[in-house]
Amino acid sequence: MSPADLEADAGRCHLDLGQPATAAAAIDNGLDLLNGERDRTRAVFTVYRADAALAAHDIPQAAAHARTALDTARATKAARCLDLSTALLGRLQQHRHHPAVRELVEYASA
Repeated sequence: MSPADLEADAGRCHLDLGQPATAAAAIDNGLDLLNGERDRTRAVFTVYRADAALAAHDIPQAAAHARTALDTARATKAARCLDLSTALLGRLQQHRHHPAVRELVEYASA
């Protein structure tokens, strides 16, 4: 495991513990440390980052990260990345009336 993986996985653990701010910081560190050639991992980490924003009730930020994750997943065409992005879109549906989420859903369906 690389330092990037350790940071992002620690962030995911903090998210599971209900600590979205600490999770976001660790995941951001993981993304910063990530080798530029690991696009599939970047898509996964970005889904984690969107989940941290969602847990912090920052819907615009969650939607922005979700869009980045979706774009990265589509570029990689990796099934796991696409599945994680699709599941994230499902979690955002509870906020479907928020303009950022509506825009994301339109973008995703295009």
